[in-house]
Amino acid sequence: MMMTRAGKAVRAAAIVYTALLTLASLLPSGTGPLKGWDASLSPDLQDALHLPAYGGLVVLLVLAWSTRFRAGAAAVLVITVVCTAFGAAMEAAQYFIPGRTCSLSDGLVNTLGAVLGCLGVIAWRRLRPAKAPASTGMRVQGTARCDQQ
Repeated sequence: MMMTRAGKAVRAAAIVYTALLTLASLLPSGTGPLKGWDASLSPDLQDALHLPAYGGLVVLLVLAWSTRFRAGAAAVLVITVVCTAFGAAMEAAQYFIPGRTCSLSDGLVNTLGAVLGCLGVIAWRRLRPAKAPASTGMRVQGTARCDQQ
């Protein structure tokens, strides 16, 4: 199966986004050559950014998966669990990073973001119009007109 240019772009975006999220999570804060890289963000804003970061990760990974495979409900759930585990791993790793803290509340917000991303994907799929099947010129039997009773 040949991947389209758009599919390749979505996969590349997912890889870059995951790498940037990892980098932002694991860079030392307040020490070393990048001292204060996050100083322009208030602690409350830093905490709030966990929600869209992990929600966006789920959405982007579902899109990337969908370019190659069918992303049914089970795949969306697995991607959500993987993103939740990734968020927990990032929080655990921060214990060993100077200037960073391992925070249960951040891990819970990561999880909430992943779950909201999952719910967003499910809602989008349910609300978008269904693709019409290709016309074969044949009439489908068993369908009733609205004015028939």
